[in-house]
Amino acid sequence: MSLLKSKPVDFDSVWSEIEPSVEVLVNGSHRPFSYEKWQGVYHGVYSICTNPGAPQAEALFFQLREILVRRVTEIVEILAAEPGDAEFLALYCSHFNVYSTGSNYVSELFAYLNRYWIRYAHSEYGQAPIPGVYPVPELALRIWRDIVHSTLQQRVVNALLHIFRAARVAGDAYFEHGDLVATTVQIYLVLGLNKQDPLKLYRQEVETVFLQDTAVYYAGLAQTLLTQVSIAEYLEIVETLCKQEERRCEGKMHRITVKQARQTCCRVLVEDHADRICDHVDAFLEAHRTRDLHRLFTLFSELPHEHALMMFKGNLKKFIEKSGLAVVRQFQTEDTLRNPQEYIDALVAVREKYVELIREAFGFHALMRTALDQACRAFANAHPRLPELLAKYTHLLMTKPGLNDNEVEAKIDHIGVVFCLLDDKDVFKKFYAKLLSQRLIHGSSMAQDFELLLVQKLRDICGCDFVSKLQKMFADKLLSQTTTATYRQWRHEHHAMNEPNYLVAFAFDVLTAGVWPIPTPSAPSPLVLPVVCQYQVDLFTSFYVGQSTGRRLHWVHALSHGLLRLSLGGRTYEIHASLYQMLLLLLFNDQTTRSVAELRQLTGVPSAEAIQLHLQPLVKIKLLAAPDAAVYVLNTAFSHKRSRIKAMPAQSVIDLQAPAAASPPREVTDDRKMALQAAIVRVMKARRECSFGQLHAEATAMLANQFVPSADFVQTNVDLLVEKEYVRVAAQQPEAAYVTNRLAAQAATLYVYVA
Repeated sequence: MSLLKSKPVDFDSVWSEIEPSVEVLVNGSHRPFSYEKWQGVYHGVYSICTNPGAPQAEALFFQLREILVRRVTEIVEILAAEPGDAEFLALYCSHFNVYSTGSNYVSELFAYLNRYWIRYAHSEYGQAPIPGVYPVPELALRIWRDIVHSTLQQRVVNALLHIFRAARVAGDAYFEHGDLVATTVQIYLVLGLNKQDPLKLYRQEVETVFLQDTAVYYAGLAQTLLTQVSIAEYLEIVETLCKQEERRCEGKMHRITVKQARQTCCRVLVEDHADRICDHVDAFLEAHRTRDLHRLFTLFSELPHEHALMMFKGNLKKFIEKSGLAVVRQFQTEDTLRNPQEYIDALVAVREKYVELIREAFGFHALMRTALDQACRAFANAHPRLPELLAKYTHLLMTKPGLNDNEVEAKIDHIGVVFCLLDDKDVFKKFYAKLLSQRLIHGSSMAQDFELLLVQKLRDICGCDFVSKLQKMFADKLLSQTTTATYRQWRHEHHAMNEPNYLVAFAFDVLTAGVWPIPTPSAPSPLVLPVVCQYQVDLFTSFYVGQSTGRRLHWVHALSHGLLRLSLGGRTYEIHASLYQMLLLLLFNDQTTRSVAELRQLTGVPSAEAIQLHLQPLVKIKLLAAPDAAVYVLNTAFSHKRSRIKAMPAQSVIDLQAPAAASPPREVTDDRKMALQAAIVRVMKARRECSFGQLHAEATAMLANQFVPSADFVQTNVDLLVEKEYVRVAAQQPEAAYVTNRLAAQAATLYVYVA
């Protein structure tokens, strides 16, 4: 038996059979191949590649390359002779489609060459690469790019630009030769053979030039439009042009180009003229032209840079601030302090007006909300006594009868809105706590549920620490009711037989020192109490001391109040009066005329001013008469249409002091120093090294729920911490520069935490 040997292959004869079929395919002839012919060509390629002794795959590859080069050279000559842009582009796309389809068929016929000679051994990724050797489909594209594309690239791009220019002039979003543009762009994407960046060729030769031409066209159009139409009309036209350009590019250009084309339109038509457009923002705001404002905001939002949008935000902030300051100036009077309702309602009305505008025009965008908050904060805090006004507004709301639940809840929401705008929240807390204590002690609040609702709102805004003392005040009141009930039961069980026979009912409020805004008496009260009152005070003291260990009672008689029953003119009246008023009125049981000196001596009231303060409401209801400032006379013919009369003084003895100043109270300033120093230390412990600017910013953010410290206040407290050696200075400007320009020196100072 002998081995069968392969017969050598004659390359020239086999190639002469293969070459006509390859030329037919790449030339675009659509004559069908029979199965036998297709198999014959395929077998011929296989035979050349496996020729025993001397495989001739390399020669076969370069013969194929020669056919492809010859064909694309003919295509260049045909395309160069075509005069029209659209016709040229159509012919270009047609020849590429025929050529690429034919090369794909050729690749199928040369599959063995692709698989075993090109890809495995001699392509750029093979074992022994040869320059210029690629798989057949890639080879065909590279030959097209190197010959046809490199020769006609400028004309192809110009044809694309001319088609788009004609569509822009005609105002067509969907134009006649859109399919040609889409096919041409697809050809560029196919020719992008850079595996790391397939879009590189498209971006460099098409997208960049297209966007430049777009910018030039719309820049000229913008100059023309701005001289012919108003800004409102211009914005409407710009919106239409941007939509048209976007639709014109969709489905034709690559998707990244669609977005950039719209951005280019916005940049040229809007950003380059942002200063001129923003000059008309105030007019839009004054006329409440929400559609124009929405259109302007939408166009600004599409710009790649935020300069124009920030300029628009600044104009909006200034306009709202100016409107708010006009309202503030109307209420810079003392009447506002006595009646703050109108002022607070006016502030809320201004804010709600622009909240609605921002909702309609800007979709409640975060940046526009920030502008609103900054503007409202600026004009609201322009009134130096806003914290006091808001606290008084709250007091009047909580003590005003006749309001329904919905009205009160709406007003509480208004309080929350203004409170959020406050810089000096700690000052508000001082005033609010003082007025809340009066309402709780005197029982003047209309509904405790709403009091708790407001405290809950303050807690939601500022956190639990801010309202901890306020919540403890409510807890003290509830606990006092339980304590009073327990005391009455204890008194009934142990002292009922020994009590004087007085028709007097007592209730006691046990308040935690340091929680309530009430100074703790340093000495026993000098008041001379009636026997029945003194007996109950001593009895409750013994009860409470026996029930509670480690606690002391300090009696604050200045806050005590009750109902005093009197009979005059054949009628019985009940007067809601303070303890001081009751002590003073009881002296008129013995004689109808009393001097101030006599009243003070017999009652132990601390001052003549306190006597006048408490007797003034009684003079007002004509129960007492004051012929002169030193004498008071009981009106024995007193008559009143009501049987229960409220005669409590508007101000208690504890509050007898100078009127509140515009600056924070001293105790608030002291609290601020401690809070700020603690915040500075926390920042320095976290940062270890910190510049003054960063320290100021972080401490301010940390204290946002209490107050906003100024740079000078921060600097003063940093200096105190340096003296206490919590912080040291790492680097600082020379002393002369520090004195000449303190702000520059502060910015240049670096502080280091001392561990």
